[in-house]
Amino acid sequence: MRLIFSILSVAVCCNLFSAAAQDNYSLWPRRPDELQQARRLISEGRTDAALDLLRPFINRHGLAGREARRLVSSVRTRLYLTPRHPRARTHTVRRGENIERIATAYHSSTEFIMFLNGLLNPSNLGTGQHLRVAPSDLRAEIHLVDREVSLWDGRSLVAVYDMVPSHFDTSEKNAETSVQSIEGEIHGTRIPRSSALFACSNRVLHFVNGMLLRPPSFSPTRTVPSIEMQARDLNELSLLLGRGCRVSIVANESSFDPFAEQQTPPSPAPTPR
Repeated sequence: MRLIFSILSVAVCCNLFSAAAQDNYSLWPRRPDELQQARRLISEGRTDAALDLLRPFINRHGLAGREARRLVSSVRTRLYLTPRHPRARTHTVRRGENIERIATAYHSSTEFIMFLNGLLNPSNLGTGQHLRVAPSDLRAEIHLVDREVSLWDGRSLVAVYDMVPSHFDTSEKNAETSVQSIEGEIHGTRIPRSSALFACSNRVLHFVNGMLLRPPSFSPTRTVPSIEMQARDLNELSLLLGRGCRVSIVANESSFDPFAEQQTPPSPAPTPR
């Protein structure tokens, strides 16, 4: 009987150890080989091979999935924020065109086009000038339990950002919404897009369901649900996630299917930016 009890105790301990090891590398001799290899390939510039290795880990929970997502993000965010954006095109400016009209035509934003082309004064566009343009139409997932905001291009992960630790209710059901508007803030003061100060402001994203994605320095004038992110991450995210983009609020991972038919609130009609 004592022998049987000892065997069962060892088995239970092994199971607990294995489960904990999935979320804590300190309980395991090493992280998965694929993550080590992917990190090495990225340092060698062999990013396509690295992404292939990381793909099976992207949707995993625990430290392995978290590390894989950050490695993918380190590669793909840099690509999406350059003129080599996978869906970038070259646009030749025609007579009478301005940057707002061009942004609307390509489902982009004036800020993104200015960023891709290093423009400081978009009012000086000349006929025949070549611009790199790309859509800012990614899909966002806000994972409340994991405290992550991820951006997706179809089924491909593009970027992952951390939320600032703060209190929010994780007992709610999953919800679908979209980006209603983007404004700026400086030292807690709201800066509308029409202001000359908007270009140097930090971004605040307003969703159709009333929720905000905001930097810690910004306090809403009324009580609304909000998610906090570091200003630098939020400014980068706002370039890739434009007005009208789908946003999934994920409170229950087990019941979330990003590709199921969702009842998404209607997106605002595109307007020049």
